[in-house]
Amino acid sequence: MSDPTNEGTLTEAISGKWHRLEASIRKGTFLIELSDTLLLNVHVNTKSIDILTLDNQGVFRYLADLSFEMLDSEKKFMLHSLGIDHIHFNNRDIRVDNPNHELSTVFVQLSLEKRKQTEQKLLGK
Repeated sequence: MSDPTNEGTLTEAISGKWHRLEASIRKGTFLIELSDTLLLNVHVNTKSIDILTLDNQGVFRYLADLSFEMLDSEKKFMLHSLGIDHIHFNNRDIRVDNPNHELSTVFVQLSLEKRKQTEQKLLGK
């Protein structure tokens, strides 16, 4: 269902509830509500998820996207956003700030072997 105004497009979530998304957001395969102010716009064909947040006008705006395009081959996924303020590792004591707003993409490499090693370390083996 499209809205003729420039304020965005009405889109139905899997719950059946309608939400107004900014006009530039491309329609995904399905829309998931995580909370009243946070939506996930899932794109199965491109292996990506848009993270949308509610603004003070009641319109959900693009905040970031997760891309799993390389997860099959390289065990790597990417977070992209022009709104990255800082990144936390493990806890709030390990923090990387983004004061000049130069950081817009974070890649995470995953490994089953690394998981096994970390589990063994945590178990004291």
